[in-house]
Amino acid sequence: MSDQHQRSAKSGMSVSGKHYSIILLAVITRFLQWGILGILIPVSNLLRMSKGLTLPELGFAAAITAGIVVALELPTGVIADRIGRKRTYLASLAFMAASCAALLFASGFAMVSLAFALYGVSRALSSGSLEALMIDRYIEANGDSTLHRLMSFVSAADTAGLALGCIAGGYIPGLWTAIALNSNRYQGNLLVMLAFLFLLTMLVVFSVAEEKPDPQKQATLRRFMAESLSFIRFSPALLAFLGAGAAWGIAFSAIETYWQPQVASIVGSAGSDRLNGFLSAGYFLTALIGSLAATPLLEKTKKNPGLLLLILRLLMVALALQTSAGGFAALYLSMFFWNGMASPPEATVLNRALPSDKRASMLSAVSLAVQLGGLVGSVAFGLVVKSSGIRVAWFIAAGVLAVSSFLFPFAASHYGGQTKNSSQSTPGV
Repeated sequence: MSDQHQRSAKSGMSVSGKHYSIILLAVITRFLQWGILGILIPVSNLLRMSKGLTLPELGFAAAITAGIVVALELPTGVIADRIGRKRTYLASLAFMAASCAALLFASGFAMVSLAFALYGVSRALSSGSLEALMIDRYIEANGDSTLHRLMSFVSAADTAGLALGCIAGGYIPGLWTAIALNSNRYQGNLLVMLAFLFLLTMLVVFSVAEEKPDPQKQATLRRFMAESLSFIRFSPALLAFLGAGAAWGIAFSAIETYWQPQVASIVGSAGSDRLNGFLSAGYFLTALIGSLAATPLLEKTKKNPGLLLLILRLLMVALALQTSAGGFAALYLSMFFWNGMASPPEATVLNRALPSDKRASMLSAVSLAVQLGGLVGSVAFGLVVKSSGIRVAWFIAAGVLAVSSFLFPFAASHYGGQTKNSSQSTPGV
């Protein structure tokens, strides 16, 4: 009897140790990954304009990046499942570093777009690679009943990294100008990103373990892609997620591309870098608060994110009306609080619906839908802004988001109905 208790205790300690080590490694890597991106976010379009792009060209440059991601998203996800997620993720970091290095010297629409195209390759390689590996490790150690805890920690790490990165990204241009007066004021952001990319690469190389892929599976890539597409076709909830992701990409291409020029038009361009940094940080911090609030809400009330998303997406109409910095900031930040609250329930429902052997490719499929929507939105809103201005583009985007919000209750209801029969068929939603 005592031997059995000892074995149980050892087993419990082992699972608990795995539980916390997986969470800690996931939190650190995601914090660094998104913190690096945060350094660029508050100045990304201002950087493009400092390199010679005009306001309408911002949308077209974003469309090129989105097009690269669209072309590579699903194939890179499938490759990650087949040749190794760790190696795929390391490749994404290499392309991100190449993008930053290219931007140090790029000038004009063509060269700047080419540099951001390298970033697009990085985005496609990173989506669903390391994330899928961490999720699989967690489920192996703990099952999927507490998966929402991992997703909440990861979401918190993402938003905390982005927030701190954005604050730093807003201050770096001024500091860099004081050091190197005659150089591009955003060059310092790129150099800091390169330094942290090296740190993240070393962490992944030495801390993330991955078993070798099965050679037999590598030889069936075409069949695996056909099976993945079939899985999507017969999964109503996943189809709903794909539709909602596409709508999100369409609408938020308008926000992401034009919020910095809109703020500059409201408060003036002088000193806007720091304000953009704090607004970006506030965006991610409010999303963090919403994400942390989602777990107890989900566990106690079993609410789905549909109503929250409906509120979020209707708020965008009011955002388009703002002509003061205070009003714009208040609505901008509240919008992302609701988005943060909806993120863990969405991620939990989605990942529970995915079989392990297709997780990376299906997460890439959802990301692909977002990027495809972003590609469409970037081109469309570039034309709208050129003819009618930013506000009209945001009104159109708000309508797209409001309509798409009804897809989430549909996805949750279909997931719940199919789990009862999951043992009798291919794992699905």
